[in-house]
Amino acid sequence: MGATVSEMTVIDLRIEVAQRVAKGEVLAELESDKSVFELEAPCDGKISHIFGGAGEILSVGSPFVRIETLDTSMLHLKALASESVTSSEEIVEESPLSLRPPASPVSKLTPKARKLAEVSGVSMEAIHEIEGTGPGGRVTGDDLALLLERTDAGQKVASREGNGALRRNSSALETETVCVSGIGYSVPQRILSNDEIRKNVRGENSEDPVRLTGIRQRYVIGAGESVTSLGLHASNKALAAASLRARDIDAIIVATVLADEPIPGAASDLANALGLGEALAFDLNAACSGWLYALEVGRSFILAGTARNVLVVTAEAPSRITNKEDPDTAFLFGDGAGAAVLTRDTGGHRLHRHQLSGDSRFAHAIRRQGGGALQPVPLSEENLDDFYMKMDGGLIFKKATIAFSNIIDETLERHGLTSGDVSWVVPHQANARILKAVSKRVGIAYDRFVVTVDRFGNTSAASVAMALAWAAEEGLFEKGDKIVLCSVGGGLTYAAGLMVW
Repeated sequence: MGATVSEMTVIDLRIEVAQRVAKGEVLAELESDKSVFELEAPCDGKISHIFGGAGEILSVGSPFVRIETLDTSMLHLKALASESVTSSEEIVEESPLSLRPPASPVSKLTPKARKLAEVSGVSMEAIHEIEGTGPGGRVTGDDLALLLERTDAGQKVASREGNGALRRNSSALETETVCVSGIGYSVPQRILSNDEIRKNVRGENSEDPVRLTGIRQRYVIGAGESVTSLGLHASNKALAAASLRARDIDAIIVATVLADEPIPGAASDLANALGLGEALAFDLNAACSGWLYALEVGRSFILAGTARNVLVVTAEAPSRITNKEDPDTAFLFGDGAGAAVLTRDTGGHRLHRHQLSGDSRFAHAIRRQGGGALQPVPLSEENLDDFYMKMDGGLIFKKATIAFSNIIDETLERHGLTSGDVSWVVPHQANARILKAVSKRVGIAYDRFVVTVDRFGNTSAASVAMALAWAAEEGLFEKGDKIVLCSVGGGLTYAAGLMVW
């Protein structure tokens, strides 16, 4: 379960210990009961202690931050006398977390509504009066368009940016779909537990990986296993589910960040393993969003007539480039593969157009510098640091939470859906804390998120495919279920779209 109305999730932490703050300065962004709050400093002073970090779920009424200050109006919040004071300034505790909204609440608009608001120049006061019909009570583009239609100033904008532009005709969307005829996934034989990893890792992030990430175990490849072998197993399962043979496939796309060899690509090795010597085959790398990018390419190929049956595969082995002594990454990653067969058939599971985007300003947040043209081989055998994945966990938590929420909102708005219409969300399995925060932001119950991060870990591009195939094998989906697929990955890359079971 996610945070309830008696709890708050720390979405973004903007301070650190020893930092000086001014009265009114924003300390953190919090969320509770589908509402976003900015917590402001009640006085000038210096931060001496922070009780919760980004992603933490805290009880309402509990202390959040301690501030050293000379402001005597804060004496009612003075810390216990038994606690040591290391400064001439008084130590006070921040006001307990409260559910009361700030004087200027953060507006809840979908991305399209926000763009329309910017174009039209409509006041925030007017927007606050709108009763939002979007996920979590957000104001949608259609809500704002209706407001503009009622005002003289908005007539021109509404006619140009109104319902026709903001919500595409459902029959037109239907003609863009292709059939997902079969899906499958595979994992290596070896299970790697948290206790095994903890033997090599020190630091606070090693103490409770389940609380921090939701991950209890992951699978990692061993002798005789490879990216190609994982992809082959998943592909054969997908082909069997589709009642097709390998020779019926005329295009193969493989999403991966690490093929078995730099040259040839993973798709060529897989095509060869399947006996498809002359099939169109290529790799695609969009990090954790890769499989959804590949699905969209495959869908486009079918609609354009480039291919009839497309095998869209993702196979990943991030354990090979994970520093086993790094507490920030050692517990996160696992290996695995997933596959889907896309066809021109009518009926069946329908894959709609996916929206692909990103934000390269944060390309540094997840990276592996070694192994490319700038540093193809280690400079010395003793320094392999650049050849492991590194990530800024705090930045990723914030950006992923916001980006996931936005792309889910955009998907629902594009198809004229509300959060109540969604049967399931199948997200990239980045971190359970991120997914819980996203659930709250979009107003979709956490028990409608397919979560497999506890059993598989973060398998990069393979995670959405594996979660989808695992849920299908478990019989979670029913005919007609509306499923939102979504991912945020390194780059940063974003992808989301609708699948109807």
